[in-house]
Amino acid sequence: MENNCIFCKIVDGEIQSAKIFEDEEFIAILDTMPNTYGMTLILPKKHYDSYIFEMPDQFYLKLMIFTKKVVKILEKGLNVNRVAMVMEGMGINHAHIKLYPLHGVEKEFKQILAKDTIFFEKYEGYICTKSGKKVSFDELNNIANKIRESNEL
Repeated sequence: MENNCIFCKIVDGEIQSAKIFEDEEFIAILDTMPNTYGMTLILPKKHYDSYIFEMPDQFYLKLMIFTKKVVKILEKGLNVNRVAMVMEGMGINHAHIKLYPLHGVEKEFKQILAKDTIFFEKYEGYICTKSGKKVSFDELNNIANKIRESNEL
């Protein structure tokens, strides 16, 4: 446990939470400040820094499997057909996954797109799935080349 980590304190029972499900390594709790009904957090019981892509591969795989179990629990418990998953890692320095029940979405896929667009030059404290404006393939290829060259691919 990290001394001042609120999620470690929740895992240890020092801070109250609304637990949905847990196993030996993870706990699923309802978010105390949800932006949709039933928004859920998946927390590893062991403290890992918030950038999930730095955690060991085997633990990452276990986290994904646990998350899938919780998604199925949310689908049934909230009568929703889909749940969105975000691994932002910027609010609290303890690895966690945010699950957003997608209320009003049909079982069969139907494309739903926001009407307006957005683009961020830098991180603004939240993630948005709205599309941005169309970018030329010349610009996209320049970005792809930069990424490949930086990684010697």
